[in-house]
Parts: sequence; C-alpha cells; structure tokens
Amino acid sequence: MADLDEIRRVYEMLDENGDGVVSVGEVCGFINKLGISISEDDVRSTLNKSLQEDCCSLRFEEFLEFYQSIFNHQDDEEKDESEDLMEAFRVFDENKDGYISCNELQNVLSTMGLIPQGQDTQNCEKMICSFDTDCNGALDFSEFKTMMSSKISP
Repeated sequence: MADLDEIRRVYEMLDENGDGVVSVGEVCGFINKLGISISEDDVRSTLNKSLQEDCCSLRFEEFLEFYQSIFNHQDDEEKDESEDLMEAFRVFDENKDGYISCNELQNVLSTMGLIPQGQDTQNCEKMICSFDTDCNGALDFSEFKTMMSSKISP
C-alpha cells in the first residue's frame, strides 16, 4: 500500500477547491475525468461507510480509512486467490514433491473427467512445456500460477 505522504497527495489532488475536505462532487468529477461515468449518488453510496451522517465530504482521516479499506480488501482477495491456487496445486502434485509432472497432470485430468486431455500424453507434455520456464519437465507452483492465469489451448 502507498505511504501516508502519497495518500495525502492523492487527497489534496482530489480537493480541487482547497477547502481541506474532499466532497462527493469532487470525487465524482475526478472519476468522470477518467472517462468513467458515475453519478454523485453512486459515489455517495460507495463512500457511505466513510462519510459522517448528513455529510457530503471526507476529511483526510476519513479518506485515509476509505483508502485503506479498498487496499486491504484487494490484499484479502489476492491472499484468498493465492490460497485457492495452492490448494489446486496440491491436488495435482500427487506425490507432494513440489512439482506437477506430466503423469500427475494426466492422472488428475482423467480423474476430473477430461478424458481426451487426460489420455493424451503429448497433450499433457505440451501443456507443461508451455509454462515450464526452468525446463525441468515439471511445473513448480510459480509456473502453475502462470498456467492457471493463462488461456490454455492444447
């Protein structure tokens, strides 16, 4: 996450009229300048947890809380995604050696009912070769992550 000085610069940039608070209108205007069409009601709804009751602007402390909640949420999503990928990796890594071999890939694909892919050794070898950056004939977790985030076409 950005440091406090960077967040303050963002806040000051949003505070176009320099009154020391960022209004819903200023946030809306900024987002619209980015080419994203959004209404003040939508911005207000998004900022609702950070806005004080009957208030239409954020002091720096409130903006900081809002900013941190956005990035903490993104960090949580990335953590969950990484944990899900590790769990999937463990399913493929049948012998638990930290690598997915062609045979392991083939076994899991067959077990999952992906019979054509699971029966074709050459197809499994191609999949592994496409992402095997260290050319050891198997996928480590990093290579598996790359494979899972790519469109696989045998």
